[in-house]
Amino acid sequence: MAKLPKDVRLEYIVRSGLANKPEEYIRGIFRNARQFERLHGAWVIRLGAGGTGHAPNYRIEFAAPPTASPEELRAGMLGIQFVPAVEALRAANAMYGGSSHKVLLRGLVAERWSTATDDEASLLAVLQKVVEDRRRITSRH
Repeated sequence: MAKLPKDVRLEYIVRSGLANKPEEYIRGIFRNARQFERLHGAWVIRLGAGGTGHAPNYRIEFAAPPTASPEELRAGMLGIQFVPAVEALRAANAMYGGSSHKVLLRGLVAERWSTATDDEASLLAVLQKVVEDRRRITSRH
C-alpha cells in the first residue's frame, strides 16, 4: 500500500475505498467532535497520515487556537485557572484511535499528521455522500 498523501483529508480516505466501514468511522469521529464542541467550541479534525488509511487515527483541534500571555499559560498549566490556550495544547496532543474512537495514550509522537484539516461541513458532506451511495446500492437489490 502506498503512503497516504501528506495533506490527506477524510474525502480522500472514503473516495479511495480505504475505509472498511466509512459510515461508522465518520459517525465515530463526529460523536467525539460534538463532545469537543460542547466543551470548547468550533473544531477541526486532523487525520494521521502515517498508516494505511483503513481507519486513520485522528485529532480534534480548536478551529482557531486561542492565545494567552505567559502568565495565563503558567496559571493554566498549573491548574490555577481555566485557560482556553492550554486546552488547545491538550487537544492538539490528544489522539483518537480510528477503530475504537477512544483516546490513545501512546503513539502520538510517532504519528505523522496531515497538513490539511476537515471541519464540520466537510465531515457532513462526506457522510452524506456515503449514506447516499449506500442507499443507492441497497435500492438496486
